[in-house]
Amino acid sequence: MPSLRSIRSRIKSVKNTRQITKAMEMVASAKMRKAQQRVMDTRPYAEKIYELMHRIAYLERSFPNPYFEIRPVKTAGVVLVSTDRGLCGAINANLFRSLTRFMKERPEVNFEFVTIGRNGRDFVRRSGFPLQGAIHGVKDRGTIEEILPATQVVIEEFYEKRHWEEVWIFYTQFESIMSQKPRHEKLLPIDPRILTEKVPSSLTGEYIFEPDRREILEVLIPRYFETVIFQRVLENFASEYSARMIAMKNATANAKEVIYGLTLTYNKLRQANITREISEISSGAEAISQG
Repeated sequence: MPSLRSIRSRIKSVKNTRQITKAMEMVASAKMRKAQQRVMDTRPYAEKIYELMHRIAYLERSFPNPYFEIRPVKTAGVVLVSTDRGLCGAINANLFRSLTRFMKERPEVNFEFVTIGRNGRDFVRRSGFPLQGAIHGVKDRGTIEEILPATQVVIEEFYEKRHWEEVWIFYTQFESIMSQKPRHEKLLPIDPRILTEKVPSSLTGEYIFEPDRREILEVLIPRYFETVIFQRVLENFASEYSARMIAMKNATANAKEVIYGLTLTYNKLRQANITREISEISSGAEAISQG
């Protein structure tokens, strides 16, 4: 049976842990809201780039562009967005399961990876998949420049070397505080319907493009999917902080239950000790009186 001293020590230790988890819950909550706001702030920029790309691509639809070209898929690139740290529930495990399922459904395709986040990098290395690039330490308040090494690998492998026929991105989408789900989207080739869908009337008008439309499109397309990748990284941050907030909230509640149980055990043991001591005193006093 544990001693009173050991129980007191455990209660103190669990209380300290509860303070830490409560603080982490509050920090994660604040960071989650900021990450959500950053996702919203980047959307107008991405939408404007898409509108301009749509306009130029439609006007230049007779000009072959590798970013729109559909080729037989032998090798596909995957941008895997995960977290750097743990204590965020099962979002990484769920993401990796979703990725593994996706790969098993396409056994004829060779997959190569670019990772953003330490957990994704470690998963790829453990699994023995080809790793073409890895980024970690991206800050939740960072800039798009932090992910440029990943986009440069994508451009090189898909556009310059034409080694990848497709590029996918896997990340965790923030749906609500209680729900974060793994998602995957095709980055490249860009949906060819953009070449056939007529530009909305709201986007029509006479424009002068300098130096010319083709050159602008060549520059604009990489900027577009850089923005998409950056948005998904921010979305992943919102999911991470939401999951961490819930995990720390549950940990705090569990710590409270443990403290309650330990306190109850402590009081019972203390009461038993007091009862035993009283019984021993009474027995001693009775023995003396009879002697």
